[in-house]
Amino acid sequence: MITDFVLDDRPRVATLCNVTIIKKGDIFTPRIKLWKKDKRKAGEVSATHTVPDTGTTRAVKALVDAGDVHENFWKVINFLQGCAGLSTPGDSLQLVARDESQLTQLLAGQDRTMVLSAVRTAIGGGLTEEDIRLISNRREQLQRFERLLTDPDYFQQEESLATTHGAEAVWQAFFEANQWIFGYGLNLIACESIDDGKLERITTGANIFGGAGKRIDAIMRSKGLISSMLFCEIKTHDTELLARTPYRPGVYQASKELGGGVAQVQKTASKAQQLISREFLTRIYEDDGTPTGVEMSTTRPRQVVVIGSLREFTHNGAVNPEKINSFELYRTSIQDVEIITFDELYQRACFIVEDR
Repeated sequence: MITDFVLDDRPRVATLCNVTIIKKGDIFTPRIKLWKKDKRKAGEVSATHTVPDTGTTRAVKALVDAGDVHENFWKVINFLQGCAGLSTPGDSLQLVARDESQLTQLLAGQDRTMVLSAVRTAIGGGLTEEDIRLISNRREQLQRFERLLTDPDYFQQEESLATTHGAEAVWQAFFEANQWIFGYGLNLIACESIDDGKLERITTGANIFGGAGKRIDAIMRSKGLISSMLFCEIKTHDTELLARTPYRPGVYQASKELGGGVAQVQKTASKAQQLISREFLTRIYEDDGTPTGVEMSTTRPRQVVVIGSLREFTHNGAVNPEKINSFELYRTSIQDVEIITFDELYQRACFIVEDR
């Protein structure tokens, strides 16, 4: 607790202000003492003042204790600050915590409105409680994303709790609840669900284009004056990216799951285009045939496969150059399909939330 403030410090006399915090009921009120500190050489006689509760003494030249009249003292201060046309010093004194834990202690138990006002004042702008909830929730979901990637026991627990069984269902549910990860992460173009609905949709048979058939894990549209379609297949973070044994020395081919995921999203996009016919812009419909008011460009829809992890190419902290080279050559050669690993998607989500 900071209790003493130096108002002026001269060679012989210092002017100081002492603040004592007194608890009355559930509130705290400040008591003020203004005093002159005598800085004369040792040996010269000076008046002393005994500090309450400590037994120490201070050499004083003058002392004004406003403790007994503190209410009227603050009335005078408030009156002067409220006078129109009267200029009072505007610079404020701020207490800055040394670290996050101290700041947390300072804010703990404080009124939410007061804390929000203080944060808004500190950073500027129109920060709202909804903004804070959004940031806080995304940080929590980012931590959950990391645990799903790195903690097998936690992932197995989530899998056992999922309404639909299977590892892919865990990721499907996670991304459905956190569409913002896709919204800013794919090709760095902002994307969103088609009509504020689910990512997973039916695209062939009775579908969103004609108003039940083949499902795609995620169908989205880019955000812009004119939207374009994006199809996404979601596998799991443990899905192998390359075959376990090399095809030739130093040459690794894509795994069956990776090749199948690419073929799957390509086929889905192709069939969807055939359903849409030759129109360059198409309308989106509800399952019962109700128009949603959404129109999208259907020219060569973008396609994404989220699969595996780059950790597959590391051993004891070292990267296998032949494997990573084979993988990069494969994914850069696939036309119209972007292959993103789960750890890469996680790092993009970190960039959104943490700006790192």
